[in-house]
Amino acid sequence: MRWKGAYHVCFVDGRGHGSGDSQIRVCSSADLETWTCQIALGAKTIDPNLLPVGDRLLVYGVRLSREEAEGQPEPEYGFTSQQIVAATTDGKTWSQPRRCFVMNHDFWHPVEHEGRYWVACDTVGHTPHASHNSVDLLVSDDGENWQWISEIIHGTTHPEYRDSTGLEFGVQAPSETSLCFGEDQRLLAVTRARGYCALLSTAQPPYDHWERTLSQESRCYGSAIAQVGRHVLVTGRSFSNEGIRATADQFNEPFSPHDQTQLRTGVFLYEDGDIQLKAVLPSGGDTGYAGILPMGDDHALIAYYSTYESPDGESCVYLSSVTIEE
Repeated sequence: MRWKGAYHVCFVDGRGHGSGDSQIRVCSSADLETWTCQIALGAKTIDPNLLPVGDRLLVYGVRLSREEAEGQPEPEYGFTSQQIVAATTDGKTWSQPRRCFVMNHDFWHPVEHEGRYWVACDTVGHTPHASHNSVDLLVSDDGENWQWISEIIHGTTHPEYRDSTGLEFGVQAPSETSLCFGEDQRLLAVTRARGYCALLSTAQPPYDHWERTLSQESRCYGSAIAQVGRHVLVTGRSFSNEGIRATADQFNEPFSPHDQTQLRTGVFLYEDGDIQLKAVLPSGGDTGYAGILPMGDDHALIAYYSTYESPDGESCVYLSSVTIEE
């Protein structure tokens, strides 16, 4: 993202996902070449997001409360989390973090729209799968105090929903959900729906009634969305064995001899009610969970992580420049 004339990116710095040393690092650059970094949120914190609010830059993170027990199975009822936020006015020093919503509701990619701030939150990982899980839409006037608007989808073991094709479905653990507002005020939500391809939900103001369709293209885990000119650009973790993709040959050649997984960070356009795969970024292994920065009507930067270049499975953060061709 861009704030006060500089580019900013955030990521988890630690030896593993949710490990005891997981902390949030924010890196800044004026030219996309030279970067300075600060620790904005200390351990044990994951799932960072940035949001400019006036002259402040906010960083969000999910602080895990369960004591680290490596090698032990996940507790039946999950672990406890707090959604926290810290702020900076100079990009160098950060306020003390504080909790900004009820426990066990994790944020995913907050966005600004017409002077207000919106985010989807989910409860996966903290409650048993199915009826205790949900994805909810929240709104805020300052990025720190949030109000519930509606439920986008709740978890269920039964086919309680019917999509636009007539398919009945029920998602046990809906989670990571990104948002994008269109020029007609319609809100699009892309949700990770385990057991299915991505769930695509749309709503008109006041965003309390949702129409839901399952993608035929991709599972798109850890999605990000942005309006780039007249296009809606989407990115997320993509798989070789999903949907009805006619472009599966894009996954056949690995980007590195260290990776044979055929997992990739995909680049999609939202067209005709679905996300259509247009390209895959150099990636593989544990990968995706990107951020998108529009740079013009047909150009965007995508920051993401991947393990594809490491023989030991270590993650690196990458920045790609993407052009949308007509």
